Amino acid sequence: MPDTTNDGSTSADPRSRSHATYRLAVVLASAGRPELLGEVVADLGRQTRQDFTLVVSVPDASSLPDRPLPSGTVVVHDRGLAAQRNAGLDAVPEATHVFCFDDDAVVREDFLEQAMTFFDRHPEVVALTGRVLLDGAASEAVPRAEAERALARSMSDPLEQQWVVSRELYGCNFAFRPVALHGERFDGRLPLYSWLEDHDFARRAMRHGSLAKVMDCVVVHRGVKSGGRMAHERLGYSQVMNPAYLHHVGSFPFGLAVRETWPRVAKNLARSLVGREATWRRERLRGNLRAGGDVLRRRFTPERILEIPVLADRD
Repeated sequence: MPDTTNDGSTSADPRSRSHATYRLAVVLASAGRPELLGEVVADLGRQTRQDFTLVVSVPDASSLPDRPLPSGTVVVHDRGLAAQRNAGLDAVPEATHVFCFDDDAVVREDFLEQAMTFFDRHPEVVALTGRVLLDGAASEAVPRAEAERALARSMSDPLEQQWVVSRELYGCNFAFRPVALHGERFDGRLPLYSWLEDHDFARRAMRHGSLAKVMDCVVVHRGVKSGGRMAHERLGYSQVMNPAYLHHVGSFPFGLAVRETWPRVAKNLARSLVGREATWRRERLRGNLRAGGDVLRRRFTPERILEIPVLADRD
């Protein structure tokens, strides 16, 4: 059952909605990063459209920010990204539009407004993802100040209503119409960081309509590494097992599963031989090989990463 904060409300007051038929929800899944979670919650408080229910999904209270959450925030508890997002969805069954952001996303203040404008104009689109100005996941983590400057500069760009058909929903920012997806959920068998859960969800959403990348919905993904230990062998296991599992259950075509697997395995192999990354690359490669052995035995078990011990971070 969801908890509530402050006034005990679990949904936005219908009188506050600018469209009486719409019920918006924002789901934030976070674990062990209370400061980042507090920042994205504060950012959402500056959205030009405030008629949404905020749902915070965390493993336990230690992941919540020190500062009070906004009045009406729903707090739910689960562990693992896919499971936490599903718990968030369970808390807002009446939502007509759901937005998901990572805790290290910095969201431009008109994101929700522009997304809802787009949804109104394109009823055939069942889900969208925004334009990522900077992505720390692709290189070095983006400092908060740099993210804010980039978003401020982007506010001077004219709104051009440009978009392209997409086959992906980038996990740091996406939105969807739950009713149009006919009950599609995040795969709860993908535990912990749920490698490729966003790609899987996008592939299943495509069965029900179009996906879009919308240029007027703007975000920065800081790509902040976890403050805890990096479980390299576990991640290596997921790099091989999750694509194979998603192909096995019919979400990924074979070619996509291969494209999501072999470049990472090859990189781990090459960099495990020499260099400053060699030690932890060997751990990832060990996870790759463990998963490969399971796949060869027709054991499609993404949850087996929970059986792999966590070694000290050597990154």
